[in-house]
Amino acid sequence: MKTILPLAALLLSTSVLRAENPTNPTSPAKDDSVEVVECQGIKIWKKGKPTNAFTVVGFDTLMRQRGFENAQNNIARGVLSRKGNAAIVVSIINSQRLNFDLNTQVEKLDGIDVRYQIIAIKP
Repeated sequence: MKTILPLAALLLSTSVLRAENPTNPTSPAKDDSVEVVECQGIKIWKKGKPTNAFTVVGFDTLMRQRGFENAQNNIARGVLSRKGNAAIVVSIINSQRLNFDLNTQVEKLDGIDVRYQIIAIKP
């Protein structure tokens, strides 16, 4: 019993020191709620919204885009033509085309439809 008491006191003192002065400080967690892509100098928010103040210049839609890489080039051109400086993607939906001539239920994927806001970020 006499050997356990000093050992317990030693463990408590080291745990108190470790709690006051951590050797490995925790790094801040990566924010998964925001995803930003930059294309042609235009920032495009795929997830989340900018933290700075902004005004909405307009809305636009891209139909049947072959992947987001092609869509982001067209988004950047649309933002530049409408005098905005950034964009927020509202939705990305699989584009499907129905065959009405044969009256079949076969739906073929035909790219993606992208809806986005054109914004002007205030300095």
